[in-house]
Amino acid sequence: MAWLLTACVPMAGNDVPVAERADTRVAVSADAVATGVESPMHRVMAAELAAVRGHFERASALYAEAAEQIRDPEVMARAVQVALRADRPERAIALARRWVGLAPDSIEAKQLLGVMQLRAGQSDVAMQTLLDSVPPPGPNRNPAIARLGALLLDGALPPEALDIMQAIARAAPRSEAAKLALARLALARGEPAIALRAVDEALADRPDWVSALLLRSDALLALDRPNAAVAIFENLLVDSPDNRALRRDYARILLDLGRDAEALMQYRDLVTAGATHPQLLSTAAILAMQAGDDELALEALRRLRQANPGFRARSLLLEGGLLRRADRFEESLAVFNRGLRDYPGNTELRYGRAMTRIMDGDLNGGETDLRRILQDDPGDARTLNALGYTLVDQTDRIAEGAVLIERAYAIKPDDPAIIDSMGWAAYRQGDPERALGYLRRAHELTDGDAEIAAHLGEVLWVLGQREAARDIWAQAAANDADHPVLRETRERLNP
Repeated sequence: MAWLLTACVPMAGNDVPVAERADTRVAVSADAVATGVESPMHRVMAAELAAVRGHFERASALYAEAAEQIRDPEVMARAVQVALRADRPERAIALARRWVGLAPDSIEAKQLLGVMQLRAGQSDVAMQTLLDSVPPPGPNRNPAIARLGALLLDGALPPEALDIMQAIARAAPRSEAAKLALARLALARGEPAIALRAVDEALADRPDWVSALLLRSDALLALDRPNAAVAIFENLLVDSPDNRALRRDYARILLDLGRDAEALMQYRDLVTAGATHPQLLSTAAILAMQAGDDELALEALRRLRQANPGFRARSLLLEGGLLRRADRFEESLAVFNRGLRDYPGNTELRYGRAMTRIMDGDLNGGETDLRRILQDDPGDARTLNALGYTLVDQTDRIAEGAVLIERAYAIKPDDPAIIDSMGWAAYRQGDPERALGYLRRAHELTDGDAEIAAHLGEVLWVLGQREAARDIWAQAAANDADHPVLRETRERLNP
C-alpha cells in the first residue's frame, strides 16, 4: 500500500527528512518534559524513533494511541503512512478517516481513504468517498482526477475500480482528465470498447489532442483494428516528422504487428537522426542484421557503444560477429582484439574471436582461444563442441575432436548443434549409418537448419538415398540458399 502515499507523505521512517517528521512538528511543553507525564507528543516522538529503527508495528501502535488527541492533519497523514508500513490496513483506514475529519478539504486524504476502502472490499463506501474527493469545477479539478486515475490503475484493486472511474467521469462530464483516466483504466482492465468511447468523447472537444489520439491507437490495437491504429501514427508524423518519441512508438507498434520491413524504415530514420536510447539502437541493429542491412546494423552498434558505455562489450561482440558473417574477417578480428584488450576476461568476446579465426583459416589461433576458455571452464559445452567440431571437420585429428564432442554431448544431450556434431564425427570416422540417427534428430529439432541439412543430405547421399538428399537440400535452400556449407555440399556432390 506504500505507493498510495507517493504524493501525500514521505515513504520510509528512516528516509524522512527530520524537518518533515511528525515529531518535529509537535512542540513538547517544558511542563511535560519536567514532570515526565506521557503525552501524545511523547508518543509521537517514540513512534518516530521506532519507525527510524524499522519497528513499524510499534510505531503504528503508538500513533494509534495518540490519534484521538492529535489535531494536526500532517501528523495524522504520517500516522496513516506508518500504519500502512506496519501492514495494518484497518488501522490505516480509521486513521485516514480522522485525517479527513481534520482536513475536510484535503483531496489527498479523501483519495487515499477511498482507495484503501476499495482495496478492503468496501466498494460502495469507496465509491462515495472518491466521488466526494472530486473538487468543484476549477483549476484543481483536472489534476485531482488525473491523480486519482493513476491510483486506480493499480492492478491489485478489485474490478469495481473501473465502475468508480466511470462514475467519476459521469459526475464530471466536462473533465478532459476524467475521460482520459477512464480510457487508460479501461485499457488496463481489458475493456478497449469502453476506452474507445471515452477517448472519442475527449477528441470530440479536442480533435488534435495528441495524448488522446495515442490512447485511441492503443484501443484500436486492442480491438484488432491495426490499420486504423497505424494510420493515427502516420498522420501525427506528417505534422511532427522530427518527433523521435512518436516515431519510436510507431516503430515499436509496427514491430509488434510483424511488419518488420516498415519498422526497419522507422528505426533507420531514428538512427540517422542521432538516437541514443540503448533499447532502440539494439533493436535497430538486430532488425538490420536480420534484413541483411549490415551498414545500418554497424552504425547502430557503434552509436550504441558511443552513447552508452555500459553496452560497449556487448556492442563489440555483435559488431565482430556481424563483420564475420559478412566475410570481413580482418575487420572482425580487429573488433574482437579491441574488445579483448578492454575486457580480457570476457568469454563471449574470446569465443567470437575464435570463430572469426577459424572461419578465416587460422585454426591454430582459434584453437588457442577455445582452449583458453576451457582452461577456465572445462565444462563449457558450447566451447567443447566448437573445438571438437573444428578438429573433426577441418583436420585429421578426428578422434581427438570426437572425444571433445562426446564430452559436450554428455553435458547437453538435447542441444541440436552438439547432436549434429555427434553425427558429423561419426560420419568422418567412417560410420554413416550411426551418423544418420544423430543428424535426423538434429534436423528435426531445428526444423531444417541449413548446415545440419547439408550434413544430413551428404550422409544420405553416401548411403545411396540421393533423392532424399536432394529433397533435404532443396527444403533448406528455400530458406537459406546462400548458406556456405549448404552451397558447397550441393556443388561438390550434385553439381
